[in-house]
Amino acid sequence: MKSKLFSLAALLVVAGLAGCSTAPAKYTYVVDPDLTEQADNLTRTSAHAGHVVWVNPPMKRVPVSKQP
Repeated sequence: MKSKLFSLAALLVVAGLAGCSTAPAKYTYVVDPDLTEQADNLTRTSAHAGHVVWVNPPMKRVPVSKQP
C-alpha cells in the first residue's frame, strides 16, 4: 500500500513539475508608435482635449526575432 501511495505521489510531483516548464517566448510586446501618434494627433486637432499622459501605452505583439 505504501509503495502505491509513494508511486502516486511521485507521479503527481512529476506531472506538476512538467506543467511548470516554460517554452522560449515566440512573441514580445512593444509600444505601438502608430496608435500613439494617432492619439497625439487627435489632441492637436481637438479644442477640448488636453495633454495625453500614457499610463498604459498601446502595445503590439511582435515576434522575438523582429524586435527593434
